[in-house]
Amino acid sequence: MKNIKSIIALLLSLVLVFSFFGCSKGANEEKSAREQRKENNQLVAAIGSEPEGGFDSVTGGHGSVTKLIFSTLFKRDKALGWEGDLATGYSVSDDKLSWTVTIRDDAKFTDGTTVKASDVAFTYNQAKVAGADIDLTIIDKVEATNDTTVVFHLTRVYSPFIERMGYLGIVPEHAYNDSFKDNPVGSGPYKIVQWDKGQQIILTPNEDYYGEKAKISQLTLAFLDTDAAVAAIEKGTVDVAEINGTLANKEVPGATVIDIPSIECYGVCFPMIKDTGDKAKDGAYMGNNVTSDLAIRQALNAAVDREQIVKGVLNGYGTVSTTGLEKMPWQNENTALSADEYGNVDAAKKILADGGWADSDNDGIVEKDGVKASFKLLYTEGKYRQEMALEFVKVAKSIGIEITLELKTWDTILDEIHKEAVFYGFGSGDPSELYNLYYGGIAGGEVAWDNSGVYSNPKGDAIIDKALEAKDEAEALSYWKALQEYASPKGDAPYCWLVNADHVYLAAEGFSFGQPVVQPHGGRIFDNVVEWNWTK
Repeated sequence: MKNIKSIIALLLSLVLVFSFFGCSKGANEEKSAREQRKENNQLVAAIGSEPEGGFDSVTGGHGSVTKLIFSTLFKRDKALGWEGDLATGYSVSDDKLSWTVTIRDDAKFTDGTTVKASDVAFTYNQAKVAGADIDLTIIDKVEATNDTTVVFHLTRVYSPFIERMGYLGIVPEHAYNDSFKDNPVGSGPYKIVQWDKGQQIILTPNEDYYGEKAKISQLTLAFLDTDAAVAAIEKGTVDVAEINGTLANKEVPGATVIDIPSIECYGVCFPMIKDTGDKAKDGAYMGNNVTSDLAIRQALNAAVDREQIVKGVLNGYGTVSTTGLEKMPWQNENTALSADEYGNVDAAKKILADGGWADSDNDGIVEKDGVKASFKLLYTEGKYRQEMALEFVKVAKSIGIEITLELKTWDTILDEIHKEAVFYGFGSGDPSELYNLYYGGIAGGEVAWDNSGVYSNPKGDAIIDKALEAKDEAEALSYWKALQEYASPKGDAPYCWLVNADHVYLAAEGFSFGQPVVQPHGGRIFDNVVEWNWTK
């Protein structure tokens, strides 16, 4: 029955694809339609689901698609550093509580008006009140001192603040209203010219864009799931879509696979304290008498063959991760596991034995002080997650640790998020993520996701404090690296990081993304959209 429903769903998706792209034509005509798009530098890209909240950057970033329409103050460069977008420079006050940003004077919104510092101030002040999907509580107020200068006044010193200034798309104060999300006005490289709700959005280049001009003269974003998108590429009605490593092996005539490196990291978070019956501030019980033992965490880190996961689960479209920070400027390479320090079952068994864990009753599960090495691993639906979790469970069994895999939603997981291991995906390219993962002061706090394993190391916390109190990210770099002496597999091992999953795309032959930035969790493929092009 399940298979029949899946087939029906796919057929309905194909009907939708063929209908709104005019697919009643013959195969030769459809092929010529793509050739015509190439000649005119037009492109159809499948992007999955339609943005739920429309295109109101005040209420959230809405992912990389925001960068099509809106400009931000700063943007990522190819090396995961920062460079100016609207901003031409910044300075930090002596007390580190005020960040003064100068912006360019040649940027215009698509309604022809000039982008001013007052628009920047309005965007951030409005977003703070509206409750944007990033934490802006650190901002006291934002004010424009003239048309090209804006000052951010903070409630506390915060060295990664540039991350906040690289997130929100700037909106025009004069045009912002209740219908803005459906009729957005921005200063990015593209503008929306047609939106067929539930089907597609058509964009054309912003003639007044101050940066490099977009090469694609018409960009159509189709709201299709992966299976329907692949079928549409094969049919010739879609030109590019994100897929996964499994589908990358599918031969699609006239199409090729594009593999983009990422910092999208997957790993297992361990509860770090014993179960004493205590509750977190969010009301959930905390602690696990198995994963709170260092030998268990170190043994699992040693046992998992990450290269096998890359080959077997990701089909080679990814890289090994042991710190969750590969490719990050702040990774401390001395804390990463080398190739001979993981995938070693014998070494893992020795770690367990040295830690007092032994299978005294010969049931295949080690125990210590009467406690069986048995716990649950909670995971949610998502690309690769179940397959990687199953491999993790299999490896654990080989060293005498019993793990029960349990599927949850992000709502139902909350009751056990502090007492059972959780399978996560991370990777924002933001060093402050280390605060969210490892700072003891937020463990068991009101936000369940922050440091959900309730990890706390006073020495590590002191280093995080110094990192956050630094002047900016450059000054904080050495502290973030020092933190990893504790929050790493060679330290307290609060996580078992597994792999970085590349972002894989199926594209019509002749299409090029240019040189995209390394992709974070959730993607940032539109960040360099001006480089997209047909090369042949």
